[in-house]
Amino acid sequence: MDIRKIIAKLPTGYAEDAAGMNGDQLRAEIVRAETSLRWVQQEMKADEKLTGARELVKDLSAAYNEAKKAQRAKIDYSLHVLEERGELGPGAPPADPDPAT
Repeated sequence: MDIRKIIAKLPTGYAEDAAGMNGDQLRAEIVRAETSLRWVQQEMKADEKLTGARELVKDLSAAYNEAKKAQRAKIDYSLHVLEERGELGPGAPPADPDPAT
């Protein structure tokens, strides 16, 4: 991941604070962050409202997901049949992004 993207996600001032920490302090910060992350994950699992919302999304999207799976299966099977018949060509080669090279 690009370090600039990581820095953008940090709390304000953390990069400066971390730059002034020694190795042991950085390691302790990692342990604190891991502990905090574990706590947040446990809280998310215990959140009944969030769990209910996830179940609702799962239920509402089930028909769409099944339709997507059926269409993907049609594509895969059709490609398989074409391949078995020897009618599946190699396809077009990818376009060269820099034709000068």
